[in-house]
Amino acid sequence: MNTIDQFLTNSSKSNPEKLALIDHNSKFTFSELEEKVNKFSSFLNQFQEKSVISLLFDNTSEFVVSYLGIINSGNVAHLIPTGISNSNLQKQISSAYPKLVLSSDSHFEKIKDLELENLEKKKFSEVKELSSEIRKPSSTDYAYLIYTSGTTSAPKGVPITHSSCDFSTKNIARTLQYSKNDVDLLPLQMSHSFGLGCLHTSLYVGSTLVLQKNPNTSEILDLIKKYNVTTLAAIPSTLSNIVSDSSSDSLQLLSNLRLIITNSTFFPPEIIRKLKNILETGMVATYYGLTEASRSTFMIFDNEKKIESVGKPSDGVEIKIHNTSDDNIGEIWIRGPNVIDDYWKKQYSKNKSDDWLKTGDLGRFDDEGFLYILGRVDDLINVSGEKVYPQEIERIVKVLSGVEEVAAIPMKHKSFGEVVKLFVKKTVASKVTSTDILTHCIKNLERFKVPAKIEFVEDFPRTDYGKIKRFMLKE
Repeated sequence: MNTIDQFLTNSSKSNPEKLALIDHNSKFTFSELEEKVNKFSSFLNQFQEKSVISLLFDNTSEFVVSYLGIINSGNVAHLIPTGISNSNLQKQISSAYPKLVLSSDSHFEKIKDLELENLEKKKFSEVKELSSEIRKPSSTDYAYLIYTSGTTSAPKGVPITHSSCDFSTKNIARTLQYSKNDVDLLPLQMSHSFGLGCLHTSLYVGSTLVLQKNPNTSEILDLIKKYNVTTLAAIPSTLSNIVSDSSSDSLQLLSNLRLIITNSTFFPPEIIRKLKNILETGMVATYYGLTEASRSTFMIFDNEKKIESVGKPSDGVEIKIHNTSDDNIGEIWIRGPNVIDDYWKKQYSKNKSDDWLKTGDLGRFDDEGFLYILGRVDDLINVSGEKVYPQEIERIVKVLSGVEEVAAIPMKHKSFGEVVKLFVKKTVASKVTSTDILTHCIKNLERFKVPAKIEFVEDFPRTDYGKIKRFMLKE
C-alpha cells in the first residue's frame, strides 16, 4: 500500500518537468511542487508525529502545498470548508484538538479568535523552513480528518488512513481510466472528499490539475478552452447550470472532454442525456460514497434503462441492503478497505456493525446488481402505513421548468399520521406556481405521495458543504 506522499514522489520521479498544478496565479511542475512541499513539511517537523494540523484555504496551490506538507511530516490534516460558520469551526477545533491552524492570508480573520489550549495560528505566508529531518507516515496512519456535512444530525469526525485512500484512489483511476495524459479541471473544494479524491487521483497518475476557486459557469468553459482540459469533476447543480446557462457554441467546448464525473446527489436524467449528446466520445459518470466510505460504487451512463442508478459496487467493496421490506428496500451497509475503522475519538460507533458501515441511506438493488438511492432512513415518510421515499417525489418535481431545488419532508397529520410537505426553491424569474407543481404531481405520483402542502423558500438551511439540512426543515 502506498502512502499519499508517494503519489507525488512517484510522479515527480517519472515526469519531473511535467506541469502538475495550475491555479489562478501560479503553475508548478512535479519537481517544483515536490520541492515546495518538502520545504513546507520541514516547518511542521517541530510538532510531534501524528499531531493534527488544521487547514482553512480556498482551492489554491497553497492548500495543496500545505496539505501534502502535513502528510509528508507524518501528521494528520484536518480539512475545514471555507464556508464554515464560526460556531461550527470552534466545535471542530475543540473536537479535532489541533496543535496548529493554518490558513491563507485572506481567511486568517476567521481563525485568529479560536480558543484552544496551546493552539498556534499562522498564515501560509508566515511559514518558514526549519528542519531537514525526514519523516514519513506508514500506511496504517491517519492521513486526514474531515467532519461530515451533518444533513440529519451533528457533524461527525471521520479520520481516513493512507491505506484506505490508496485503495480508493486506485479504484478511481482504474474505473474512470485516468492517465498522465489528462488535464483535470477541479471547481470543487478540496476540503470535501469528492474534491480531495480528485487531487489524489491526479497526483497518483501524474496528470495536470487545474484548480478553480468557484464553480462559475463561464470560467469553467474558459479554462476548458485555455488548458485543453480532458476531465471535469463537478456537482450536479454546477453541471445543470452549465447546460442551462450556456449557448450552443459554448457547450461545444465540452465536446472534447474525455470524462465528466459528478457525485451521488440526484442528477436529473435530462441533464445526463444532454451532456451525453454534447460529448463526442467521452463518458458521463457518477459515484456513490460517503466520507466514511469513499467511492463505494461507480456508474458510467451508457445504459438508458439504468440512468437513475448509482452503479455497481467498486472493486473490492461489498454492499448489502439491511432489513429489507417486501419491496427489497432497506438501509445500505458497506464493507471494504475504503470504509473507516471508527469515527474520531471513537464517537458514533453505533454506525458500525462489525466491519459494516451503516450508512443511513435507503436503497435497493435491481436484478442486475445496480444500486438505487431512495433517500435517508430518517427522511422516510409514512402515510397511513404506506412508505413514501422523498427522493422519488423530488425527482418528479425537479423536471419542472422554473424549479431549482426541492426537499420533501414528513408533516404530521391527524388522520394519516404523516403526509408529504414540499419545499421548493425557484429559479431566477421563475413563474412556476404551487398549482403547477400540484397538477404535475397528481399526474405522475400515486395519490398518497402527492404533497399536502407546498412552500416556496428563498433558499434552504445548508451545511458547511452546501447540502440541505433536512432536520431543520422539520422543526
